[in-house]
Amino acid sequence: MPAPSRRQQRAITIRSDHALARLALLTRDGRSQVKVIEEALDRLPMPKGPVDLDGFRRKVDAILAGINPATVPTMAEFDLATYDENGLPR
Repeated sequence: MPAPSRRQQRAITIRSDHALARLALLTRDGRSQVKVIEEALDRLPMPKGPVDLDGFRRKVDAILAGINPATVPTMAEFDLATYDENGLPR
């Protein structure tokens, strides 16, 4: 499949001065900015597949099953122990 013409390509905006300066250094040898960015992106690991939300929920439930609810303070108890009567940290 041929590459799209320049007018059809979307522009890349670089908002970081550090990244822009680094890109300028990397293109001193004559490579285009696009080539440098594509090479950098090709070196990044691909993200893993879709997230298994059911598996994540099972892990969280297994952790929560080991906690005794009687030992977890309520928010009111936590606030009473953490803050004084003026709302300042103890």
